Amino acid sequence: MRQEKKQQTQNGLFWFFVYLVCCTIVLGACFVAWPELVRHRALSRQDAELARLIEEKKREIAHLKDCQQRFKADAEFVETIARQNRRVFPGEFVFIFEGGEGDER
Repeated sequence: MRQEKKQQTQNGLFWFFVYLVCCTIVLGACFVAWPELVRHRALSRQDAELARLIEEKKREIAHLKDCQQRFKADAEFVETIARQNRRVFPGEFVFIFEGGEGDER
């Protein structure tokens, strides 16, 4: 009887230590994995932001290429840009009014 009681106690202690070791392994894995999970989420957000910026730059490049093509083919576009930059044809006079209500600066 005593031997049987001692065997049950040892068996109970064995399973307690197995449970304790398993819990320690799981908790250790959680402590190791948590910072990596947080880092992964931050990198995912950064990746999405960079992808958005890349798409924005691609649209900007497409717009600039379109303007570049228009400079080669569209004389009215060239004249419009030249007028916006205050360029004139030879022999033209330009009047610039400063300080008035119609001042564009």
